[in-house]
Amino acid sequence: MRKLQFTSNCEKHDHDLSSNDCHVTQEYVADLLSKELGQYGFQTLSQSGDQVAVSVDNQSLPLSVTCQSHDAEGHLVCEITSYPDEDQDWLERITEQSLLNQLAQAVENTLKQDDAFSGFKWKG
Repeated sequence: MRKLQFTSNCEKHDHDLSSNDCHVTQEYVADLLSKELGQYGFQTLSQSGDQVAVSVDNQSLPLSVTCQSHDAEGHLVCEITSYPDEDQDWLERITEQSLLNQLAQAVENTLKQDDAFSGFKWKG
């Protein structure tokens, strides 16, 4: 499991600011990743809400995007989590770990292109 924590300036995303709710950012991130990860060789599969399913070389790599807490400036702190299959032999695990590293870079590079996102930090 890997988590990319970053802050999001929700005001730059198109939604009703009077509600003071940045839930749209979660869908915005999922949609952005679905559209952009293809340029890094990853195929995105059908998504539901904040879920983005990704595959490459017949390897499935599910991602979950969660935007919950706010920092001191009121920006959203989001996490992207991947859930690899734990019941693999060592060769499959090494292959998947390599793909996860490539996917992590692709996710980070994609989000860094949007100036509403900042403070990227990997955890786990």
